[in-house]
Amino acid sequence: MTLIDFDTDDFPIVVAIDFGTTFSGCAYAFAPDGREARTLTRWPKQNIQYAKTPTLNLYKKVNGEFRMVEWGWKSKLAMQSPSASNYVQLYQYKPYLDESVALTPWKNENGVSVLKAISDYLGALHEYVADKILQEFGPSYSRKSFRYCLTVPAMWSDKSKDVMRKAAINANMITETDHPDRLMLVSEPEAAALYCERQCEKYDLGNGDRFMICDAGGGTVDLIVYEITMSSQGRSLCEVTKGHGASCGSMFIDLNFGNLLIEKFGKHCARFPPSIIPGLVETFAYQHKPDFDGDDDLHLALPLNDCFVELEDLGAIGIDGGYMCLKASELKNRVFEPVVKKVLALIQGQLDGAKDVSAIFMVGGFGSSTYLLDRVKQEFSSQVRTISAPYKPEVAVVCGAVYAGLNPMVVTARITRRCYGVGILSNFDEMIDPIELKYHWSNHIWCKNCFEPFVRKAQKVEVNECVVHSFIFTQDQVCTCYAVPIYAINGDPPRHTTAAGMSKLASISVPNPFKSSDPIGRKVAVEVKMYFGLNEIRAEVFLQGKTYTTTLRFDGGNSY
Repeated sequence: MTLIDFDTDDFPIVVAIDFGTTFSGCAYAFAPDGREARTLTRWPKQNIQYAKTPTLNLYKKVNGEFRMVEWGWKSKLAMQSPSASNYVQLYQYKPYLDESVALTPWKNENGVSVLKAISDYLGALHEYVADKILQEFGPSYSRKSFRYCLTVPAMWSDKSKDVMRKAAINANMITETDHPDRLMLVSEPEAAALYCERQCEKYDLGNGDRFMICDAGGGTVDLIVYEITMSSQGRSLCEVTKGHGASCGSMFIDLNFGNLLIEKFGKHCARFPPSIIPGLVETFAYQHKPDFDGDDDLHLALPLNDCFVELEDLGAIGIDGGYMCLKASELKNRVFEPVVKKVLALIQGQLDGAKDVSAIFMVGGFGSSTYLLDRVKQEFSSQVRTISAPYKPEVAVVCGAVYAGLNPMVVTARITRRCYGVGILSNFDEMIDPIELKYHWSNHIWCKNCFEPFVRKAQKVEVNECVVHSFIFTQDQVCTCYAVPIYAINGDPPRHTTAAGMSKLASISVPNPFKSSDPIGRKVAVEVKMYFGLNEIRAEVFLQGKTYTTTLRFDGGNSY
């Protein structure tokens, strides 16, 4: 598409959505008013006021296809009703966008792909929050006044990020024809950093100090280190390390706990109603997991059900008086430590790369876990002077995303995650180029599918830094379609776009710059610009006075 300027004044209401593995939330701000983000704490049928609601989809078969009929807490309540067997509930589907984690293959037998599940949930959540937000504004404001910030894990691939943009379109948050800047994808640890940046004085952090964000959520743990710079314009942040993470969030503690229960109940599990183990895991996750300190045994209340009456050897299982006792040491070693050790290793990796870190901020639902915070202090207090969970760590990401929308320039430089470039023709080199890429044209021998890098992996780039390369289109009897293919690789730039690990991200199509009367061999200059330092890569082609652009639409987005 051709590029038009984006005027933020046309979209004065900044709406941020933190789509999470287990819980999701929303915050917003009126840009002309100033600085503070407001969170939504009331959700449909959710009796407690909390800044998040469960990421749950409830489907029912209607006219031969599954349609989402409830979401969030209403989905949870429906599955506790007598008609629960009529529904299918989907949960914890966000991790399926992480290409690095090995999960049980997603089953599409109900006709619901991961992309559709995300789109359906975002659509319902957006419909609800849009109405709630607009209740505070006069009739001159509508959903057309919104611009959006949608959070994504730093560890996600470009393709996974693009799935979230597609989901936002499917959810009617934005349209295909909207300017790409109407939706900003914000990395979760960066959003948390912008939240914590406002509390620097509280932690005695100043110019040159570095702090780490450990955003531990339900599915992923994301980390990154920033350095503070003070100037006459105020405080800004610069990435010191390449943000990274892993799928080792609190849902994996729940999985460990469920496996421990299955092991303890043994053969009796086969006679349990299917809701028993998941129900006990849920009770643990909501009531016991956040405050577990590693010292006190857990006494888990068992639901009233005949399946427990029929158990043999109650004492051996640990059941007494309607409660199941699990030793603190057993919970530490079997449930918490396998996950916590992975988080500690991630933190150590960031410390090794950054050096001289003054503070670690633990944010996210799992980040506020008593046990995790204690273990981080135990492991790293000798290296880092401040280790803290800031005020309301569970809203750090969603509120920080609002601040990113209000002022995207607080972070002034970032570290590139991959090597990016374009495919070109180059002079054929018999020493290094394979014969199948040899191309004879215009009295010259060329090599097809060569790679021209624009930035390398782990390169520091300024926010919205523009890298420009100039090329030539040449009139060719054979070629009638002209495009600039864009590639990326997670490593050093190779000679050819056919190298192992290379991904074709997009292709910017442009009109044929030649007339039929133009002679063969006529040349037209073309300028390719790539903008880095944001959470998405933008590419432009400048040709014959016009600019064609894309926020990279990555191949394979519909495969989820």
